[in-house]
Amino acid sequence: MLKKILSGLLVMALIGGAIFYIMQRKNISQPDKVSENVAQNQDIAIEDMVFEYKKGKLKTDCKQDSKMLCAVDFAVKCTINPEFEGCKESKLPKFIFMSDESLKRPTEISYKLHKMKPIAADLIEVHTDSTCNGNWFGLCQGRVIYVLVPDNDSWRVKDIYAIEDRNV
Repeated sequence: MLKKILSGLLVMALIGGAIFYIMQRKNISQPDKVSENVAQNQDIAIEDMVFEYKKGKLKTDCKQDSKMLCAVDFAVKCTINPEFEGCKESKLPKFIFMSDESLKRPTEISYKLHKMKPIAADLIEVHTDSTCNGNWFGLCQGRVIYVLVPDNDSWRVKDIYAIEDRNV
């Protein structure tokens, strides 16, 4: 009886190992569609475009050709005005919705795209050179990086951070 149980467990372990091995090989051998999309969007990142936003002149539509750039566009609009149409805490980092006078939320932000950097199949960084008229955690001056993740058939900003070294 014990031999049958052990034999059954051994067979299940072997089958599980074989399935795991096949799944790993499949993931390695298939081209990554997200990476292909990023490669197609690299041209957008190097163009000499400056995007400017002012609190009283925010528009709900996104005029960018890239869904990734539209995600950054939306995050900037919600940073300036968290009450802006469509801004929801579930779509953006929660700190964007904090309301504290000491944070000095900007009313104007402008940025120039620096590069789009794939980190993983489902993680893209959009590097910008940004300026603003506020403080906002230091996240609107200098090299500001928007971390994007897929969101159904689009992208959303998962995190925002800034770095001092512009050589990144």
